[in-house]
Amino acid sequence: MIEHGHVPVLLDEVIETLDPQPGDVIVDCTLGRGGHALALAKRVGPEGLIIGLDRDAENLAYAGERLETSGTPTMLIHDSFVSAARHLRAMDRKVDIVLADLGVSSNQLDDAQRGFGFQEDAPLDMRLDQDGGESVMTLLAGIEEGELAELIRTYGEDPYAAAIARKVVLERQTRPITTTGQLSRLVREAYGPRARSSRLHPATRTFMALRIALNEEIAALETLLDLIGRGCETAGSGGWLNPGARIGIISFHSLEDRPVKQAFAELDRRGLAARIIRGMIRPTEAELQANPRSRSAKLRAVRVTPPATEQPG
Repeated sequence: MIEHGHVPVLLDEVIETLDPQPGDVIVDCTLGRGGHALALAKRVGPEGLIIGLDRDAENLAYAGERLETSGTPTMLIHDSFVSAARHLRAMDRKVDIVLADLGVSSNQLDDAQRGFGFQEDAPLDMRLDQDGGESVMTLLAGIEEGELAELIRTYGEDPYAAAIARKVVLERQTRPITTTGQLSRLVREAYGPRARSSRLHPATRTFMALRIALNEEIAALETLLDLIGRGCETAGSGGWLNPGARIGIISFHSLEDRPVKQAFAELDRRGLAARIIRGMIRPTEAELQANPRSRSAKLRAVRVTPPATEQPG
């Protein structure tokens, strides 16, 4: 049983790279079960502030209870991180550290009833926010075949996307697609004999693609990166980031890592932020042994460059 349902990845590396100081204001964009936030809270102390956002109300409440033990003031926001800057402006707070650990939490993956996995037969849901929005079940009931194929091809990078979409459309002509087991079977059938030689379970890419599309994860990340860029431009002149603020983003696949890499490189090129680390940080062998789910994690980080000051003539 994993403690608290989720092991925070690259925890030591996050602390070392983002270097939390007493009194810092920290925004954890993906609070999850609170593992990263709790470690950061212990470093910033009672003079600091943790602002945590999450779309999963259950995780948000759980993390809030954990953070109460730290003695650090905490503000919890049940919302997507795309709204972070708006909430901060309403609070009139400026931030010293921003952390985003993308993807889903282990407890979400392990809860069969959430529908993220296919190890057990369960309802096809996959919503990060259980309080609203349509499920994958609803999505698959109405999406056109060509659009579904493009979705799986784009977000899952699956070479058999067209065949999978065809299987889904044929199946729903006779009965609705309502469970993870049913969808997993359709994907295996689309793969045919190639399913036996596939390195990954054939359904892995399709499930990931549907989850990303349903929750608009890439669009949300692009919005966050735009907000960070604007914050860097206005640091020290009314923006939501303090000069010298540290920003760290943990990604788990190329669709996430690529835009983060490009955005941070552009900020560096424009002199708005400097990369704290060249390239990325990956899990150590010890972490991989302790937590195999960390294997694809990548941490990239930048520091907001203080605005140039005019020198006296």
